[in-house]
Amino acid sequence: MNYIKEADDILSNHRKLKDSLENLKNRKNYLVFKSKPKEIGGIDYSKPKIQKHNYSDNTLAQICEIAQINEQIKETEAELKIVNDIIKQIKKEDEILEKFLKLKYIETPKDNLRVISKKLGYSEDSNHTIYDIKNRALREFAIRYFGSRAMKYT
Repeated sequence: MNYIKEADDILSNHRKLKDSLENLKNRKNYLVFKSKPKEIGGIDYSKPKIQKHNYSDNTLAQICEIAQINEQIKETEAELKIVNDIIKQIKKEDEILEKFLKLKYIETPKDNLRVISKKLGYSEDSNHTIYDIKNRALREFAIRYFGSRAMKYT
């Protein structure tokens, strides 16, 4: 397993997970809103018989869907917390690595390494330095995320 590549993928998806969390919460709110009782209407005496409604199947399906969404929300929040906690741990030891991870993967993921290099206070032409920082940051993240296996293969 290429732990550096996996770390890069996890960090690259961080913003998508944040968006996903918002989307899940919106879906849940929509389902709850959609399934809440309707306002009481007047009695329509023009209909000759009492209408029967079978809400149980529909209600059970909505409850199951809300339960699934709740589980997805918990899993997504847990993954985001793990990544954020690892970035905080890295900050305690090396703020440059933490700043790089935030700039590259969370705050401005579309920026290329030259722009990030400049934001970190390095010369735009110092490719060697920014690649060293990227490699160290990803290695540090991989070890903290995957544990001792990542130490052997990074």
